[in-house]
Amino acid sequence: MAEVLFILLIVYVVYVVQSVVYKKDTKKEVPPEVKPTVVAETVKKPEVKKVVEKAKPVTKKVTPKKVTTAKKGATPKVKAKPISASLRNPETGDVDKIATSYRMTKRWIKDALVAEGLLPKVYKTAELDDAAKAKIDKALVKLAKMDKYK
Repeated sequence: MAEVLFILLIVYVVYVVQSVVYKKDTKKEVPPEVKPTVVAETVKKPEVKKVVEKAKPVTKKVTPKKVTTAKKGATPKVKAKPISASLRNPETGDVDKIATSYRMTKRWIKDALVAEGLLPKVYKTAELDDAAKAKIDKALVKLAKMDKYK
């Protein structure tokens, strides 16, 4: 009984191998289906002409800005917003957006800021304060304007 099952198993394996081998060799080419084409005509609508009146330009009154005087010894806080653009890595050619925070900025951008002399070092998260953030923002603006990184 075991010999009969063994022979049937061998015959089945040979059948499967043969069907796989011959299936790969003979690929049936299916002719492309020919679809009937329907020609549709466009309906021409009569053109409606509209009369548009030109609006008179409105002049706005300019109000002078209030000038405040700073206290003696106080430095004014100037925030340079980083340009919402992207920088191209000159080494790899990858283009990355400038992140809104220094922590989220790519490593190669931080290294480029130091390499170009815009920052003294790559700041750690614990070293970031308002003065450092202002320096970083100004440096990012300068870096974005350089042709090397456009």
